Amino acid sequence: MKIPNLLKDKRILLLIIVVTASILLITFKGLQFGIDLSGGTIIVLKADKPMNDKEIEATIRIITERLNYNGLNDVVIYPRGNDEIVVEIPKSCDTDRIIKILKQQGVFVAKIDNITAYTGSDVQNVELPQKIPEGNNWAYGVPFELTLDGAKKFAEVAKGKAYHKVYLYMDGKLISAPVLSPDLADGKPHPKQVITVGSYPPTKEEIDEAMAIYSALKSGALPVKLNIEYMSTISPEFGKDFLKGTAIALLLAFIAVGTIISIRYKQPKIAIPILITCISEVIIILGFASLIGWKLDLPSIAGIIAAVGTGVDNQIVITDEALKKGAGKIRASIKRAFFIIFASASTSIAAMLPLFVLGVGMLKGFAITTIAGVLIGIFITRPAFARIIEEMFKKF
Repeated sequence: MKIPNLLKDKRILLLIIVVTASILLITFKGLQFGIDLSGGTIIVLKADKPMNDKEIEATIRIITERLNYNGLNDVVIYPRGNDEIVVEIPKSCDTDRIIKILKQQGVFVAKIDNITAYTGSDVQNVELPQKIPEGNNWAYGVPFELTLDGAKKFAEVAKGKAYHKVYLYMDGKLISAPVLSPDLADGKPHPKQVITVGSYPPTKEEIDEAMAIYSALKSGALPVKLNIEYMSTISPEFGKDFLKGTAIALLLAFIAVGTIISIRYKQPKIAIPILITCISEVIIILGFASLIGWKLDLPSIAGIIAAVGTGVDNQIVITDEALKKGAGKIRASIKRAFFIIFASASTSIAAMLPLFVLGVGMLKGFAITTIAGVLIGIFITRPAFARIIEEMFKKF
């Protein structure tokens, strides 16, 4: 086998370029891992009633918005069935703060003398929690603005009720009870309002509460009430042990594959390109995950192993076909092998597509790495392997 001839082939060059690019991506951009490998908390929220598709979509959107408003962008949210929402929180996030946000349905009501003055649907703009003047002192709260209709409704209820209390409720819980000033009881619309949480400077609990109120008002109320069904904390040590075990298992698998192939074909050198191709596939899949920022979790690792296992099968098909036909017909036999490989890849991708399109959480992680592995195999690594086998068997 002449190495210089191989290095001139575009299929080999493509493999080298893609493997090199993948190594650079992994080295400089790094890999992201799911909480089952990096550690974190899983919270399962249970709805008080089954949700339809529109309610599930709205619930996930609102929770995502609330967390984004709090700068918590790394949280993964997906439905499970029609009455559960799963929230995966990385260990770097403030779990207590997230729990406070998740517990709120966000039903906001303001009452004066037990008469509803306005609700969350009357709020058109919300500002971040801030320092607010309160007489001769400073308070900490959430400023917001009512719609014109909401301000008019408030003016009608508040008219002539100076020094009465405005009771502000979030999900039925009293969160503030400011005294109505004479200026706000004159019967005129006053869109500018504020929810006072505490004095200034605020405590951490008051900051968390204010941010939860801000998030709920900003995103609107959830269509259903969610309760925390259970929480599970995963230690990052588990992920380290699993990755170490996976690396050892892959190494042993490569040794076993190399040994079996050497015995089968009675030519140890045939095992070398097969093992190189397998290692290349793993590197390219990891590089792809790094490129798109995909978080690798246990199912994703399983998908990589499944894709590499399929790759070994395909390489054996190519090798068998090449040995079967003799030197003069190697190219034709490899083309026949690729017909089998493409058919096998098509069925694998067809089986994974529903999981990729409709799946969430673990199912999607398995599907995306399996599909990526299969596509990388048929377009990059299998053609390169076929070229190596063609060069290797020229004189057979």
